[in-house]
Amino acid sequence: MPDLEFFFDPLCPSCWVTSRWVVEVQSQRALRVEWRPMSLALMDRGAFPGEQRSREAWSRGLEMLRVVHAAREAHGSEVVGDLYTALGELVWDAAPAGDTVDAVVHEMARVRDLTPALRECGLPVALAAAASDATRDGALRDETAEAVERSGGFGTPVLSFDGKTALVGPVIEEPPSGEDAEDLYDAVERLGRWPAFAELRRPTRSFPVTRLSSGLPRPGTGVR
Repeated sequence: MPDLEFFFDPLCPSCWVTSRWVVEVQSQRALRVEWRPMSLALMDRGAFPGEQRSREAWSRGLEMLRVVHAAREAHGSEVVGDLYTALGELVWDAAPAGDTVDAVVHEMARVRDLTPALRECGLPVALAAAASDATRDGALRDETAEAVERSGGFGTPVLSFDGKTALVGPVIEEPPSGEDAEDLYDAVERLGRWPAFAELRRPTRSFPVTRLSSGLPRPGTGVR
């Protein structure tokens, strides 16, 4: 059993920043992470209060997740983490999109060639064709529903430490490094494994910090 199941959507900025924190922790300790797809595009629209402007970006995330699903099916779950990193870098390490959230979301929604990410991971570039394969959506919907059922909430990232329950989050604006990253992991894991823990909240925050969003003023770019 892994130490952590990390459910991700590649086009969620909060998920990306949190995943970079987990990767940092992995670089410092033997942490077994199972990276699992979940799709904002396939969540129940009546239950998830997403903004209209984000939905096209979520569709791009779904296309990437279809490729992830195909790669996992053909090459095993061990390829998923590196593939998520490579796909995410196509978006979040792109040149700054501008000084408005709308400009960033517009860039997030741009259709991209996914073959460089596959090539970087040593995977067949033919897997990119899976981006348009909607027959994979049933399995992705089931995996998304599992994450929602475990966490009792709608959104990404979802972290599960015990294979039964899960947390939505943590949502962080920038990934900590070194000892700070390990300290945060230990705190989140403790909460995630404590059955009586339910929820923590803070007010509206700034857009997560990535190269793509680096042109946004801070603070004052609040997003949900």
